[in-house]
Amino acid sequence: MVQVTRALPRDERGGIDTALWCETMCREHVWLQIGRLMDVCRYLESLPGAQRLLERGLPLAELVASLRIDNEALLAALLYRPHRDGLLSIGDIARRHSDEVASLVEGVARMATANVLDLSNTPLLTSERQDQVENVRRMLVALVDDARVAVIKVAERVVALREAKSADEERRRRIALEARQIFAPLAGRMGIWHLKWELEDLAMRYLEPDVYASIARQLDGRRAEREARIAALADELKDLLANHGVRATVVGRAKHIYSIWKKMQSKHLTLDQVYDMRALRVLVDDLEACYRALGVVHTEFQHVPSAFDDYIAAPKENGYRSIHTAVIGKDGKILEVQIRTHEMHAEAELGVCAHWSYKGDLEADHGIGAKMDWLRHVVEWHDEMGGRSSISEELTRSFSQERIYVYTPKGHVIDLVADATPLDFAFRVHTNVGQHCVGARVDGREVPLNQRLHNGERVEILTSPTQEPRRVWLEPEAGYVHTNRARSKIQAWLRSRGDQMSRAEGLAAVSRACERLAVPLPSTASLRALVEDMGEQDFERFLVSLGNGDCPVRPLISAWIEELGITRGALPEGVPDAGVDPAIVTRGAVHRLVLRGRNRGGLLLDVTRVVDDHGISLLGSMARVVPPDGATIALEFAADDLLEVYHLIENLRPVVGVLDVRREVIGD
Repeated sequence: MVQVTRALPRDERGGIDTALWCETMCREHVWLQIGRLMDVCRYLESLPGAQRLLERGLPLAELVASLRIDNEALLAALLYRPHRDGLLSIGDIARRHSDEVASLVEGVARMATANVLDLSNTPLLTSERQDQVENVRRMLVALVDDARVAVIKVAERVVALREAKSADEERRRRIALEARQIFAPLAGRMGIWHLKWELEDLAMRYLEPDVYASIARQLDGRRAEREARIAALADELKDLLANHGVRATVVGRAKHIYSIWKKMQSKHLTLDQVYDMRALRVLVDDLEACYRALGVVHTEFQHVPSAFDDYIAAPKENGYRSIHTAVIGKDGKILEVQIRTHEMHAEAELGVCAHWSYKGDLEADHGIGAKMDWLRHVVEWHDEMGGRSSISEELTRSFSQERIYVYTPKGHVIDLVADATPLDFAFRVHTNVGQHCVGARVDGREVPLNQRLHNGERVEILTSPTQEPRRVWLEPEAGYVHTNRARSKIQAWLRSRGDQMSRAEGLAAVSRACERLAVPLPSTASLRALVEDMGEQDFERFLVSLGNGDCPVRPLISAWIEELGITRGALPEGVPDAGVDPAIVTRGAVHRLVLRGRNRGGLLLDVTRVVDDHGISLLGSMARVVPPDGATIALEFAADDLLEVYHLIENLRPVVGVLDVRREVIGD
C-alpha cells in the first residue's frame, strides 16, 4: 500500500512552521544537529518561492531522515530542490554549508532521469544521444562513488511520485515508468525495501489505475478482519516460541499491492489464492536464535518444502539476510514466516543505509564495495560497448535480473544472473580466464559451456593457453553467454583482430552453417542481395559485424533457406541442387544428423536430452565407437523446417565430447 504521509506543521497564518518542524525532527532523530538544520531552513525561507521550496524539500528531508543516514545527507536533501531550480550553485552550498553537502547535491543533480527510457537500440551517433548516454554513465558513477547519492535520489523519486497526482497524465506516466523500470529495482538492489515497495505501488496507481483500485478496494474491505487475524497469529507464535525458550518479537507484514498483482499475473491466481498476503516476521537476538526459531516453526507446523529460502546462509547480492519459510497454519491456510535478527532487520529495512546506523562510517565497511560491485560491471560494460546497444534495456536488465550464487574451487562466492553459464562465470572471474576457457566442471562433473548454472554449485573452469574467444559464443541459439560482461569482453577481443579478419570470419560463419545444414553456399551476388533485402545498406560493414558477433548468423541463414524455397516446397529454377535432400521440402520431413566426437560414458544420453529439450521425438538413433577413442552418433527425427534443424545443431555442438554435427542426406 502507498504510505500515508503526515502533514507539515503550520503557523497561524498557514505557512510552514520550520522551527516546530526542526524540533520535531531532532526529537525523533537524535543524531541530527538542530543548529545546522535551523540554519538551512532559515536560508530557504529567504529564497524566492520559499513556501514552494519547503513544501517539496521538507518531505524529502523527512524521508531521508527516516533512513537514518547522516546529517549531511539530510541537509543535501533540503538543498537539492533550490539547486535544481537554479537558485543555488554548488559553490554557494559549499561556502554556506560544507563541501560534503555540496558534493552530495551535485551527485544527485547529475543523476538525470530525462530521456533515460528513450534511448534507441541504434549506435548513439548524435551529440544529443551521446549526452543522454553520458547522463546514464554519470548516474552509475555517482552510485559507485557514494551510495548516499543513490539513496537521496531514490527518496526524491518517491516524493516526485507522490506529487505527480496533480501533474498531467503524460508526466505521471513517464515518472511512473522510470520508477518501475529504474528506481524501484535500484532501491531493491540497495536493500531499501520500503522505498522499493512505495515506488512500485505509486507507479502502479498511475500506470494501471483500474487494477490498483480494484485490489485496494478488496483489501480495504476486509482490512480489519485481516489485521486482527494476523495480530492473533503473531501473539500465538510469540507464545509458542517463548514456551521453547526463544525470546522473539513477532509482527505481521502486509504484502504491497504491486507485489500481489505481479504474483496474480505470473501464476494466474485470484486474490484469495495469494497465500503470502498472510505473513509474520520473527525478530530474535542472535544467529543461533534464528535457527532455533526455525526449528520450532517447522516442528509445530507442516512446512511447504518448495517455499524455503535461507538468505542467512546465502545472502542476496545486496546483503539481505533472512530465513523465509511457509507453513500450513492451524486453519489449513498457508502462512509465510520470516526469521532474522534485529540487526538483519535494520539492514533489510534500510539496506546500505543501515551501515550509518550500525557502523557510523560507510567507507570503513569493506562490504559496501562488494555489494555495489554490480554497478562497476555496468559502468565497465557501458564504456566497452560505446553505445552499440540500448542503454536503458541493459541498465534495467542489470538492475532487475534475479541472481544466483555459485562457488569457485576455493570456496569464494560469485554472483551471476539467473541464466548464467560456466562461460559467464569464467569471464566474471577474470577476462583471461574467459578468453582461454575450453571447458568446465560443475560439482566435479564436466559440463557444456552453455549449461545453466544453479545456486550453490561449485564451478571449475578448464583453460588452455592456445584457446581464443570464438564467434559462436555470441550466437543466441547456442546460449553460451547471458551476461553483459562476458558478451562485451568477447566482442572486444573479436573486434581487436581488425576488419579484414572479421570480414573473413563473417563469410566463414555463413559457409559453416550451410555445410552443417547440407544446403548450397550462396554466391557473393546472392549473399549481397540477401543482405540488402534484410535492410542492411553496407554489405562490407555487415560482414565485419557478422564476424565480430554484433549480429547473429541465423537471420541470414533463414533468408537463404527461404530464398532457396526449401521450406515452401521446391528449389527455384536455376539453383543447383548441391545435394539437398528432396525430403526436406515437405512439412514434418525426416532428417538425419550425424555427430562425431570423442567417446565417453553418457555421451548418447546427453545428446538425446538436448533433442528432448527441443520437443523433438527421435525416430531412430545409432551409436558406434570409432577406435581408438572416437564415437559417431546418428539421429533421425521429423521437423517442420530447416530452421528447427539449425537450432538443434547449434545446441548439440556444445555437448561435452561433440566435435562436429552435420545434417546428412538420407539415402546417401
